[in-house]
Amino acid sequence: MTSNLTLKAASLLGVSPLSLTNINYSPSSSESWKPFYYYPHESLLPFISDKYLSLVGPVAIYWLISLWFTFLDHAQIPFFEKYRLHEPEEVRKRNKVPASTVVAMVLLQQAVQTVLGAFVLEDDEAARRQVFADHQEGMKKVGVYLAKVVCGTFGYKAGLRILDGGVGVQAVQWLYWWGLPFVQFWWAFFVMDAWQYALHRAFHESRFLYRHFHSHHHRLYVPYAFGALYNHPLEGLLLDSAGGAISHALALMTIRQGILLFTFSTLKTVCDHGGYAFPWWLDPLHLVFPNCAEYHDVHHQMQGLRFNYSQPFFVHFDVLFGTRIGVEKFDKMKAASRKIRDEIRESRGSGSTSKSSGSSGGSGSGSGEEGKQPIINGSAITTLRTTDAERTELRRRTVASAKAGTDTFSSSNTLLQDPAEKSAEEIIAGEENPFVTTNMESYREKAGNRT
Repeated sequence: MTSNLTLKAASLLGVSPLSLTNINYSPSSSESWKPFYYYPHESLLPFISDKYLSLVGPVAIYWLISLWFTFLDHAQIPFFEKYRLHEPEEVRKRNKVPASTVVAMVLLQQAVQTVLGAFVLEDDEAARRQVFADHQEGMKKVGVYLAKVVCGTFGYKAGLRILDGGVGVQAVQWLYWWGLPFVQFWWAFFVMDAWQYALHRAFHESRFLYRHFHSHHHRLYVPYAFGALYNHPLEGLLLDSAGGAISHALALMTIRQGILLFTFSTLKTVCDHGGYAFPWWLDPLHLVFPNCAEYHDVHHQMQGLRFNYSQPFFVHFDVLFGTRIGVEKFDKMKAASRKIRDEIRESRGSGSTSKSSGSSGGSGSGSGEEGKQPIINGSAITTLRTTDAERTELRRRTVASAKAGTDTFSSSNTLLQDPAEKSAEEIIAGEENPFVTTNMESYREKAGNRT
C-alpha cells in the first residue's frame, strides 16, 4: 500500500485523485514552515498603512543614514578618519553648490516622489489581499511545478521517491516563502541597475542632457551622504523614482516587498555617496555588492566622469560595456599624469608648474589649449589632457627608457604586453585623452583587476 507521504508527493503532480491533493500547507498545520517575516496583520505598523510606509520609509532611512555620515564628518573620530576618501577642506572648496541648496532640492525630489507614489502604487485594499492571500493554494501551485520538474528530470517513480519522506512538502514551503522572493529581489536589483546604467550613461553621452540636467548632480565633485539624491527634479523623477517603480512592477512584488526594496536601495545609494571606503567587516554589503563608495567616488571626480556609471548594486554593466575603471589604476593614472606633464612642461621651459597647477587644469600658464575648458560629450575633462608635442616627448622617453633597460617612469620595460598589464604612464603616452575609454583594448588597460 502506498504510504501517506508518497500520496502527498504524488499529489504534487496534479494528476492524482482530488482526495490526494488536500495537503495542508497552512499555518495551522505546522509552525515550522512559518518565516520570521510573516506578519498576518493589515499593516506592519499600527499607525501607518503598508502603502504609505513604502513611501515614507525610504525618506526616513535617507536622512537617518545621512545624519550618521554627517556625524562622522564633524566628529572626525580617528578610527573612522582613516577610511575617509576626501578631506573636509575638499568638500568646502571643490563643491559648487551650498549644502542648503542640496537639502532643499533633495526634499523637493522626495516630496514629488511621495505624491506620485501615492497615485501609482496599489491601494490599501490590494495590500490587504496580498497579506491574507490563500497561501495554501499558492504553495499547491508551486508544488505542481516542482513535481513536474523533478519527475520530468528523474522519471515518475524516482521523482516520487525524491519527494517522499516530507522532502517535497518542505521544498515547496521553502520555495514559496524563500526561494521565489529571493529571485524576485535579485531580479529587481538587476532591473534597477539596468535602468540606472542606461539613463545615467545617456545623461553623460548627450551634451544637452548633461548640461541641462545631470550637471546638477556633478556640482558635488566631492560627494557626501545627504547629496546622494541631489539632482535636477526631472532627472530624479526618471532615474530614481521611475527606476524603483519599474523594478518593483517587473519583479511582481507585493507592497511589503516594495517597502524593503525601496528602503534598501535608498540606503545603498546614500552609503555609496557617504565618502568613506569602509572595509567589508565594517560594511558587509561589500561582500555581496561590488558597487561601493570608493567605486562611485571615481565617477564624481572630473577625470572619472566617463567611467563607473553603474549604480547602486553591481558593476556588471560597466564591465559589459567597457566603462569600468579600477580604483587603483585610476589613482595611478592621475598621479602619473600630473607628474609626467609637470616634468615635460618644466623641461620644455613652458613656465612654472606645480602639483597644484596639475589639479587646476594648468590655468594661467599661458598656453591656449591649457586655458580651455573643453567638454567631451557633455563631460568636462580638462585637467590631464596632453598635447601632441607632450605625447611625442613622452613616447620618446618611454622608448629610450626601454632600450636602455632603465625604468624612468616606474613602468614595464616592454611596450608589447597585455593591455591589462600596461602601466599608467604607458596608457597616458598612447592616448590623447587617457580618461576616456574608446575601445576594448583601452578598457582592458584601465579596468584593472579590482574595483
